[in-house]
Amino acid sequence: MGLTRNQVVIVAILLAGATLVVLNQTLLSPAYPSIMADLQADATTVQWLTSAYSLVEAIVIPLSAFLIGRFPTRKLFIAGVSVFALGSLMAAFSPFFGILLLGRIFQAAATGVVMPMVFTVILLIFPREKRGSAMGIVSLVIGFAPAVGPSLSGLLVESVGWRSLFMLVTALAVLIVILAIVFLKSYGEFEPTSFDKPSVALCSLGLLGLLYGLATITSATNIAIPIALIAAGAILLTFFVRRQLRLEVPLLKVDVLKSRSYAIVVVLVALLQAALVGTGVLLPIYLQNLLGVSALETGLIMLPGAVLGAVMGFFAGRLFDKLGVRRIVIPGALVAAIGGCGLVGFGLDTPVPFIIVIYTCLGIGMQALVTPLNTWGINTLDNRVIQHANALQNTLNQVGASLGTAILVSLSATSTFLFPEMPAIEQAMAGDRIAFAFTALIMIAIFAVIVVAVRDTKKEPSAAERANALRLPTKADDHIAVDLAMNKQPYFVHSTDSIREVAQILATNKTSGVPVVDEHMKVVGFISDGDIMKYIGRSEGAVLDATLMLYRATDNENFMQRVSELLDLNVMRIATKGAISIESGSELDEACRLLAEKRIKKAPVISEDGTLVGSLSRSDVIRSTMANLAAIEALAKGSKPANA
Repeated sequence: MGLTRNQVVIVAILLAGATLVVLNQTLLSPAYPSIMADLQADATTVQWLTSAYSLVEAIVIPLSAFLIGRFPTRKLFIAGVSVFALGSLMAAFSPFFGILLLGRIFQAAATGVVMPMVFTVILLIFPREKRGSAMGIVSLVIGFAPAVGPSLSGLLVESVGWRSLFMLVTALAVLIVILAIVFLKSYGEFEPTSFDKPSVALCSLGLLGLLYGLATITSATNIAIPIALIAAGAILLTFFVRRQLRLEVPLLKVDVLKSRSYAIVVVLVALLQAALVGTGVLLPIYLQNLLGVSALETGLIMLPGAVLGAVMGFFAGRLFDKLGVRRIVIPGALVAAIGGCGLVGFGLDTPVPFIIVIYTCLGIGMQALVTPLNTWGINTLDNRVIQHANALQNTLNQVGASLGTAILVSLSATSTFLFPEMPAIEQAMAGDRIAFAFTALIMIAIFAVIVVAVRDTKKEPSAAERANALRLPTKADDHIAVDLAMNKQPYFVHSTDSIREVAQILATNKTSGVPVVDEHMKVVGFISDGDIMKYIGRSEGAVLDATLMLYRATDNENFMQRVSELLDLNVMRIATKGAISIESGSELDEACRLLAEKRIKKAPVISEDGTLVGSLSRSDVIRSTMANLAAIEALAKGSKPANA
């Protein structure tokens, strides 16, 4: 893909690091019951392994831009993965729960730094014309690799024990650090940025107070303490938001929420994150502690939902481009709502196939929503604030995961005082039903909001609609050939020319694109102003991982650097190869259909042996139509033209 051998190695190391930290997020859930039994912790306590992880990542993500601007990417990656390895090692040998939790906090801090940096650097390594394909491959790896996490976790927990999960992650992290020390180089020169320390303090303390209060409200002996913590957290977060609105360079640009559409998306995706992560904590505990299935069986039960959800997540963005937002998110929200309602039907004798179907519905439905909703919301914002919007949304996603986990686990614990006379196992099942019912309400609310508030934006007529208006009226036996409308002296460039020569031809002749021919005048490609704009425009990549986190990265080259790189490239580096062509003997209405369906402005016209003989554009069709209007109208009325 246009990379040197060393660059391939570097991309592989970076991608391995990103895959490991994402895999780590899905690896732990089947191990919760074993951890609870080994460390004598209840569900309310063990949920901190997820909620604290999400909370720390939420705080660190906004600081990643500051760290990337201050430290070389090589040192930052090595340091980040080293901290991740240290946290994993602490967790593997933790003698009590507090050390295990501290290890998870180290992992979360490293993840919040490594993930945004990795995608930015990978984007910079690839040649500009290959970046779209590169991010597609990255999306595939990051989207699918974590899907095996629960099954792998179940296998290891069943055969070796829960500590083996952290031992495996530690070994892989150390290997990645060694490879990075040997092979990795720094990429990109990023502008130094600063961060507002009071904002970090307000955000951290506010979220911690809110989270701790929500997590302990059902188990506290004095309920006034968690209520006070929730109130204090809310007050601190209010001060945080007010400070962000006053700062010239805020930690999080919260005023992007003034866009109604984007605000809706942020709330919906945060709720999805809360439901996904919270259910991921509760389901293994329900399966193993109440139904008596093994850790391996738990992982296998969760596998179809993870894999099929990843497949849906991979294709959802492409479907959005073709169908718009409503045709994707309404069915997706409906499937997710069905899955949420199905959770309420879980009991002590629920068949495993039913559980698999319900969890799979949740996975597919949720993954069908995130990318289309994100894209729809982002499209309402000015390009200059997109990076700020991404930082805000990823932070709020993690806050949603953290608070959602705490709330769901706390709700599951309410049965201890709501139904004190019940036998222990029935009491636990009643608590899980309360939590599952809350999840169902979230999914129903998401479906209702999407139906009411998420609309396809009004836009210009599609290429197909525009080109349909250009079709010429003919009778079945009256055909108009392409030759009538085509430009018989087309502009073209040779496959050996540079972009500098292409740009001169486009500018001099005021045309939007030209065919590329070889030495025998055979068409081998097509170069358009769109290809050039795509290269010199700022590159952006987006990757959705298995935990619904959306990472976007943009390059840091300025406009003049991109233009300078472009001009001396060979035309075939960015030209469309295997260009769509029209045969010279074709009918004009068929050519119009081709231009419409393929959404192209111009196509080369070729002879039977592939030699360039002309070109046909939408403008050519219009000019020819107007020039022959009298003849066309006569044909349409079924009579011959007056001058025939």
